[in-house]
Order: sequence, then C-alpha cells, then structure tokens
Amino acid sequence: MTDARPLLDRVAARWAAGCGGTVRLVEPLSGGFANAVARVTLDDGRTAVVKLAPPPVAGLTHERELLRTEAFALAALAGADAPQPELLGTVELDGREAIVLSELDGAPPSDEIDPAEFGGLLAALHRAGADAGADADADGSPPVFGYPFRTELQAPTARAAYLAQLDAVLADARRFDVGLPVDARVLRERLHEASDAFDEVVAPTLVHFDLWDGNLLARDGRITGVIDHERAMWADPTADLPSRYLMRAVPAAVDADEEFRRAYAAASGAEPMPGAAARTRARLWTAYLALVMTVEAAPRAYSGSWFEEHDRAVRRWLVETVDELG
Repeated sequence: MTDARPLLDRVAARWAAGCGGTVRLVEPLSGGFANAVARVTLDDGRTAVVKLAPPPVAGLTHERELLRTEAFALAALAGADAPQPELLGTVELDGREAIVLSELDGAPPSDEIDPAEFGGLLAALHRAGADAGADADADGSPPVFGYPFRTELQAPTARAAYLAQLDAVLADARRFDVGLPVDARVLRERLHEASDAFDEVVAPTLVHFDLWDGNLLARDGRITGVIDHERAMWADPTADLPSRYLMRAVPAAVDADEEFRRAYAAASGAEPMPGAAARTRARLWTAYLALVMTVEAAPRAYSGSWFEEHDRAVRRWLVETVDELG
C-alpha cells in the first residue's frame, strides 16, 4: 500500500477539486487483493472510497480491465433495487486507473444473511442486468456474451463465450504450471459435452459473478451493500449461483435453500434454475469458478496452512462438480 499512497492522495485531490471540496483525510483500507483502496473525507464531511488499480502484474487472462469493468457494471446496474455504490468518477494517473465510489454503511456479514432478502436482491440485479443487455441490443450493438472489454473472451453465443473463457483458464494453468485434480483433456471434454445447455440462452444478462460474503455489506442483519463488481460479465443468471454457494454442490445447495428460491421466484417470476438445462449451466459455472480458484493461487503466491486447506476444498469441489456433469 505504501507505494500506492501518493497516487491515492492525488486521486482524492482530483476528485475533491472536481466536486468543490478539499481533502481532509485519506485512510488506506485493507481487504482488497489487487487494488489499493482508501476512504477519503473532505473538509465538509463528505466521504468516498477510492480504488486504484495495481501496476501491471502477471495474473490470469481474464483479470484485466477490472476497474473499468467495475465502473461499467455499476453504471449498467444502477437502476436495480439493490444497495450498491454510486460511481462518482473515474481517474487515470501514471497509466493506472482509479474509480471513486460512494461509501456504503455496513461490514461483511459475520452471520448468515437472510436467504429471502438475498433472493429478492439477486432477482433485482438480474432484472437490471437483463435490461442492460436488451439496451445494448436496442441501440444496434450486437448481443455479446463474456467479459466486458476483453474481446478475446467474448462471443455472440453463450456457449462459445463460456468455452473461450474455459480455454483461457486452462491455458493459464499451463502457463503457471498448475497441476489440476482432473486431467485437463478430460476436464475440457466433459465441459464441452455439457455446454449445449447454453444453447437455450439467447439474451445476455450482466451478472456480478462474485457474490460471496466478502462482497456483501450488512448492518443489524440486513444487507446494506453489494460491492466489488469487477468480475462482472455477460452471461446467464445461473452464473451468479456458485459464488453464493461456495464449496457446495450446485444445484443441490440451491434446491435446499427454499427461502432463497421462493423470494427469487416471487421477485423475478422464474425459478433461479428453471429447468434441466439451467441446472446443468449452474454446474458448468461451478466448474469454471472452481477451476479459476485452483489456478489463481499460483500467480497470487498463496501459501500457509490456511491455503492448504482452502486448496484441498477447491480441488475437491472441482472434482465433484465434474463428476456430476459426467
């Protein structure tokens, strides 16, 4: 964080000048893996959160344009009936991107959140995400699936985009010499064989794709914020299920969460997994997320006893999911 502090100060000063204020305090915050994050307080009491992208690093193929993606997703999903930061500005300094966000109340939940409340919130995000996809089509832009701003990970069909993303992570595994718990050739064949489940998906929805507790804020048992939209992508709504049910069998865990399913259906008019193909897609996205979590450990240089336990759990999750697809 120390090398980022001068840039954070400059971003804060530029935002303050743009909104007619003066910086009183810049407080670096912990919790972000790659980005430097700080809380900014102005002399008049206004506050904001600044996120600064790291210098270029060797990460996974899809881990590019992350802050640009977050800014895009916040703007696209701003109409959702869900608590999210407001995008206050974007800044580029010394070749590094930064975004300024409104500050939300709350902290990552220490207890299980209300599944019914989360079901309604996720349905609201998916409605806004579908509207964003429809708007892109309406203005003459061809519908596209995959990661925003990364054309090599996009395709005109949901199936082709998924397979492009899968191949990119498998290439990352080779690049970082990560041994997989399932032979890469077998893994690719299994997921390719099941990928016709995407054929019924004809319209892209902008999904968050990282909805674990660390990216939610809560206060007094209520959800007060959804944050860190940098992994957002154009996909189908089942892509948001694995990160919520980490290390659990999806869709079985969703089936067991009756309050979540009832609230999601009441708010959206459809079940979160409406049919056999959607259940298969939930497994395909689970396999993809487990694969990403397996491979990302190498460039991030994870180590220690916590990581050994985490890695075993992620690898087991991947194996069990691929077995279910088989």
